[in-house]
Amino acid sequence: SGHGYEGCSENEFLCRNGHCVSAVMLCNGIDDCNDQSDERNCSVAACGLHEFQCSNSTVCIPKYQLCDGNHDCASGADESDHLCEEKAMQPGSCGELEFICRSGQCIELQSACDNFPDCSDGSDEVNCNRNECLEANGKCSDYCWDLPLGYECACPTGLDLINHFICDDVDDCRNSDLCDQICVNLHGSYLCDCYQGYQKNPHTGTCQATGEEPFMIVTNHRDIKRINMNRMEYLEIADGLDNARALSLDISSSTIYWSDETRRGIFRMSIDQNRRDIRQILGDVQRAGGIAVDWIYSHIYWTDSGAKTLSLATLDGLKRKTLFSKNLMEPAAIAVDPESSFLYWADIGEPPKIEKAGLNGAGRRILVNIGIEKPTAIALDHIKKRLYWADSGLHELFYTDLNGQRQSSVFHSQKYLANPFGLAVFEDCAYWSDVEGKAVYSANKFTGTNVKVLASDLTEPRGLVVFHKLMQPIVLNWCVREHAACEYLCVPAPYTDQNYACLCPDGMIPDSTGHTCGKETNSSTPSQERGDSSTSSQDREDSSTSSQERGDSSTSSQEREDSGTSSQERSDSGTSSQEEIDPDHLDAVSVGIIALIVVLIGIVMCCAAVHWRMILGHVKISRCYSPVHLNAENSMICNGQRMDSVSQQSLL
Repeated sequence: SGHGYEGCSENEFLCRNGHCVSAVMLCNGIDDCNDQSDERNCSVAACGLHEFQCSNSTVCIPKYQLCDGNHDCASGADESDHLCEEKAMQPGSCGELEFICRSGQCIELQSACDNFPDCSDGSDEVNCNRNECLEANGKCSDYCWDLPLGYECACPTGLDLINHFICDDVDDCRNSDLCDQICVNLHGSYLCDCYQGYQKNPHTGTCQATGEEPFMIVTNHRDIKRINMNRMEYLEIADGLDNARALSLDISSSTIYWSDETRRGIFRMSIDQNRRDIRQILGDVQRAGGIAVDWIYSHIYWTDSGAKTLSLATLDGLKRKTLFSKNLMEPAAIAVDPESSFLYWADIGEPPKIEKAGLNGAGRRILVNIGIEKPTAIALDHIKKRLYWADSGLHELFYTDLNGQRQSSVFHSQKYLANPFGLAVFEDCAYWSDVEGKAVYSANKFTGTNVKVLASDLTEPRGLVVFHKLMQPIVLNWCVREHAACEYLCVPAPYTDQNYACLCPDGMIPDSTGHTCGKETNSSTPSQERGDSSTSSQDREDSSTSSQERGDSSTSSQEREDSGTSSQERSDSGTSSQEEIDPDHLDAVSVGIIALIVVLIGIVMCCAAVHWRMILGHVKISRCYSPVHLNAENSMICNGQRMDSVSQQSLL
């Protein structure tokens, strides 16, 4: 056999029977000559990329004939169980930029309809030069693009192709990082906007705070510095300190609060030029890991890694309460959100975690405990409703939503996140201090890009806050609105109908009213760890209420003493009810009062009985002293009566 014989072209093969077939059909496993001459003397190299060589043979068959139920190979190798199992586990289509031939081959898409058959069966040159878009726009709702082979539908910007033909609007705002603050979805597009107090930068499109220029405050071991956020300038606002660490502030009063580990306390100072006197508000703080001011309810919360507690107090330090003292290994940074009534804190002990609870101590739960190693700094983003944290173990900045459902890494840096301590989020940036780097940095809070050094060559930068009124938005104070009459502390309370709760000093719990602290507990364990303090108080009997005697005077004192724990109360109509008193709920004073009352009642009744007997005897005796002269018979009767009365008196 050969090429170029008379009657066949240069690209054709002359069969033994005189027929001419395309040269590409040689050794393709198909009897194109009808005499098998085109399938003889085939070598292994004759099998193409999309062909299968039959075992113990030089015959090649198209791969699309594999496992089709027909034995195309004489040995039946194309239908073997092993081969078909492997084929079932392989994808059955070509790539997006490839054209699938009817034979099962995959060729480059640009090779289709190029007037040269690249498929072994020539299927890539069939139905070419046909514009399907001319027929009803190819059934496309918007755009129809004609291709060399076939066509495809397309959509305008902002719309998505949902079923190969129809374009529909998509919510671009599903991407929460698309806008700095507010994202408004439009038909086919979206719009970014800013909250009140911010304005959009015309050049960058980001939201910037209006009003006074923001600045940072950082504790620096023996001093506290004020740092300009737009240029590397800082001013010392407090010095001569021992070991300033954690930091928080109350913007409305221009007051900063910090912990001093050496002096084991929490201090405050006004940053006004005219009033910079330092005052200690809390003592007995072993090692404060973090502090946070609730600027709405005027409380300060702090963690103590030495005592393994989380506590709160009024801003003057006069009233104090331990919220948690269990399951805290090494509590560190803390943040509060008075708008939602929650607080968040990090624990860098083992196991490390970030927790969440109500500002009243209720509903405590773990927020993050996976993909975390040493969360030394946390901060709330009130605009995006996120919690950011810096991990000094992983050297990475993260954020999560406030339910801990969606976590994301912002950026990783061994250099800039060597040992972060303080963290704040403002506008579109995150700001943090790094103890090891002795510097303060900033970066984009969405991407981690545009890292800047705001202060360097510091001594030991730790606590960090941003001073701007928008950092502490004014929200509703439920204790003021509801006119809460709490005896000790009033705090916001999630999960409750009244939205606030009354807290009592350690070792005390609210009474049945929920407002007054009148009952001591048997343990110093904070009430929040036994349950929500705002709801844990139970209705109890007033142990100081004495039993009252009403109704039938024939009720004996013995019956009242035998009852021990009940008192009989009768109304004017004679209706009675019995109210049980639980002795476990009575304190020592109340028990003493009741015992005294019972003894007094017994003495009074005994005296009354004796007195009644004496009066009765006197009446009987007095009947014998009559002015009438008695005869002998009457005298004998009288003498008998006297004898009886004497005997009665002797019995008494």
